[in-house]
Amino acid sequence: MRTHAVAYICLAALFLLSVTHFARDAFDRLDAVRHASEYVRGPFYLGDANWGVEYVQPEAEAEGMKAGDAVLAVNGRPIDGFFVYYGALRNARVGDRLRVRIQTPPAADNPVRDLSIELRAYGSDPGAAGRAAYIDFALRVVALPVVCIVLGFWVAAVRITDRSAWLLLVLLLSLAAYIGGGSGARGLFGRESVLQPVFAGFHASLALVAAPTLMLFGIAFPERLPLDRRFPWLKWIVVGQLLLVALLEGINVGLWVHHLGWARPVQRAVELLTGREGDFGAAVSLVALLVCVASLGWKTATSPSRDARRRLLFLDVGAVPSVAALLTFLIASRIGLRLPLWSSFLLLAMVLAFPLTMAYVVVVHRAMDVRVVIRQGVQYVLARGGIRAIQIALVVAASIAATSLLSGDPGMLRVSVVIAGTAAIVAMGGRFADRLRGWVDRRFFREAYEADAILSDLAIKVRTIVETKPLLETVAGRIAESLHVPRITILLNEGGAFTPAYAFGYRVPPDATILEQSSTVTRLRKQQHALVELDNPDSWVQLADDDERASLERLQPELLLPLSFNEKLLGIMSLGPKLSEEPFSRTDIRLLDSVAAQTGLALENGRLTEAIKAEVAAREKQKRELEIAHEVQERLFPQEYPPVAGLDYAGACRPALGVGGDYYDFILLSKTELGIAIGDVSGKGIPAALLMATLRAYVRGQIIHHQTDLTTVMGNLNKLVYESSAANRYATFFYAEFDAGSRVLNYVNAGHNPPMVFRQTSGGREVLRLDRGGPVIGLMEDCCYRQGCAALEAGDVLVAYTDGVSEAMNARDEEWGEERLMNAVAAHRMAPARALIDCLMTSADAFAAGAPQHDDMTLIVVRMI
Repeated sequence: MRTHAVAYICLAALFLLSVTHFARDAFDRLDAVRHASEYVRGPFYLGDANWGVEYVQPEAEAEGMKAGDAVLAVNGRPIDGFFVYYGALRNARVGDRLRVRIQTPPAADNPVRDLSIELRAYGSDPGAAGRAAYIDFALRVVALPVVCIVLGFWVAAVRITDRSAWLLLVLLLSLAAYIGGGSGARGLFGRESVLQPVFAGFHASLALVAAPTLMLFGIAFPERLPLDRRFPWLKWIVVGQLLLVALLEGINVGLWVHHLGWARPVQRAVELLTGREGDFGAAVSLVALLVCVASLGWKTATSPSRDARRRLLFLDVGAVPSVAALLTFLIASRIGLRLPLWSSFLLLAMVLAFPLTMAYVVVVHRAMDVRVVIRQGVQYVLARGGIRAIQIALVVAASIAATSLLSGDPGMLRVSVVIAGTAAIVAMGGRFADRLRGWVDRRFFREAYEADAILSDLAIKVRTIVETKPLLETVAGRIAESLHVPRITILLNEGGAFTPAYAFGYRVPPDATILEQSSTVTRLRKQQHALVELDNPDSWVQLADDDERASLERLQPELLLPLSFNEKLLGIMSLGPKLSEEPFSRTDIRLLDSVAAQTGLALENGRLTEAIKAEVAAREKQKRELEIAHEVQERLFPQEYPPVAGLDYAGACRPALGVGGDYYDFILLSKTELGIAIGDVSGKGIPAALLMATLRAYVRGQIIHHQTDLTTVMGNLNKLVYESSAANRYATFFYAEFDAGSRVLNYVNAGHNPPMVFRQTSGGREVLRLDRGGPVIGLMEDCCYRQGCAALEAGDVLVAYTDGVSEAMNARDEEWGEERLMNAVAAHRMAPARALIDCLMTSADAFAAGAPQHDDMTLIVVRMI
């Protein structure tokens, strides 16, 4: 995390430097175009380190200046920095005369001459004024740097630890500096600012780092070249030389602004590394580019990963127009051909193709086929690209306006107003773009817009489906409909192996078997999902044995989802690739995880329900419906009592009609923690028993998360019962968790008869009632509950019961009552838990004296040892 913070700080600093530099450059260029008839052009260009003038204009030639002449002073001021000359041009106007002192090299005794050059308008240069200049400014000086900065820093921000993302950022900034620089030498050297040498050096270095950046990218993406793994130092022979040249050139150009004397030794070092005319440096850059192309080509042909080959092929396709455009620019500059304005813009767009494809392959999880990307890209550009362009243009316009207003010496009031106004414009533009983008989504991408709604609705509906086949058909059909997944298989556990129970989109149902001990099942028990990359040598799939891999290859999954309940893996959902070959997004996976979890709950409910239905139907002819249901329900109650240190506990339920709605459970949370539950579902017979079975599944489904806040557990149970039962169905419910280490009992009572803790004190018998909680569950959709706490002591006896016990009636319609219950407990309080339950049941039966009972009777006894 600390490394990430440092990386983000560096990224923010680079962003601030880049935005400031290119914004100043754009402002200078716009100012020059707007005042092209007033501002002056340079009559000559000061050569590197002022060794001799270059590009002598006619007005300077008319006064006797020739290429190679050394400029000694301008307007009486010695040339100790480029600012002396370009600063004078920045302040001059058309018709002014520039006084220049020159000397013709190489002889030091050649006469010094003073020239007076009449300055001409900046707009007299071809393309410096008029519509063509404004178009060039909008596209090359504004649009190109904005696209490069936004794209580069966005990719670096979302992939902050990815080396390829940082290389892409550097490449885009280099491209913006090399092609997008708008104000030229006047902007780099004409300002008398303390930071101007920094900006000049930054610009010069950026323009030279493209070649080493591309070489490093070609070697490292998507995985390192085998040769680089064996000889990692080899690449630094080329890359190191190019980076050293870029660094020295940045220092050199930065010193040109005010300290030409200091710059000349650095200039000689640069010439030593690149050659007098730069031919050697160009050759090394060419080697770097060839290494990049060769590395990417080699990996495209030999990579065993299908996804890696798709990414590399994508890069190859994007490189073709970029290389063609760069070659066209290079050839035109070599032969002195001036390209038409429209062709320059077309070539500029072609140059961006490679960085854009780099951004795509770096950011996406899995690359799509090139044809699919082209089809979707056209849709995206037409439908949503315009919105982003409007938003970017608004931000750029606000930035330019703010820069203009803050020029000169603004006061604090103006600074505050400009900052507030810019923030307001950006915020309003963002809100407008969000609304417009939402409309575009609904209009042009309705299927993607509705996918979230479809899956969210599915996650709610599946838990009400209790039959397995309709459940599987519904889940598979809705997922295929919403995400356009052509192949889906759902495997269920049958006898220790997962086999296909439902398959969708296959010509022949896949013959696949995944054992419980397999790598797939092990992974799905630990994770919410598993991405499958069969052709990736680093994927977890490589850990599978041959039979398991063969089964996965028949399924051809891209995503596996576990259908689990209470840590029990009931099934596996296999999703093939989307029709578009687009990878599953984080939103897709999040919603699919929710659907899988609810499907697992529905499978468990369906399994319990199917168990009851199957047994009742099998013995229906023998008229044993109630006996069979009673047997099924008895299996839902605890069959064994795991030992817990310091506790002796037991429970019993006696239905009034063979089956009933009473429920109790003991859930071992850990070696020292025990969950205790007792409830009473409204109604009698089979309907109450079914709701009781559902309640049991819900309870265990909630307890699996082991939340410490029992009020949240009770609130979730209330919503689940409310949504899955009729309006007249509800349940009283008590749930507690006992910690044997601290002997503390935390509980929530949802409208149930308060359990009682019997404690023997020196003063006699003390009874604690556990009544803190809230209303019954399932009657109202939203309820609030409070959590209670009781510290238990050795010898305490906890007795929990349903109203069938306390309201047991005799023939005279008299109730046994809580008082008799408490007396019975006091009389047998030293008995073990199981024996105490038997005594209480016997006492209630003795009071009823054979009178028929109309309610279920359930008791739980927990004794502290």
